[in-house]
Amino acid sequence: MESNWIDINDRLPDPGEYVLVSFENECITTVDIGTYRIDADGSGAFYHCDDDVSYATFGIFVNAWMPLPEIYRREE
Repeated sequence: MESNWIDINDRLPDPGEYVLVSFENECITTVDIGTYRIDADGSGAFYHCDDDVSYATFGIFVNAWMPLPEIYRREE
């Protein structure tokens, strides 16, 4: 199966877009839904969904992201 992960050093998602995020922390073995936002000082950070505190604040570092899949719709 082909991986569609995009390394954050290659490209960042559009600010405010919900994406799947992967973490470089070895103890975190899951993915999450987050957003990338541009902060008031012009720097950017990843946040869990609509939280006001970035992942980095908790020592959690995003290393890759991918667009969310299309929503499931049952074929009729």
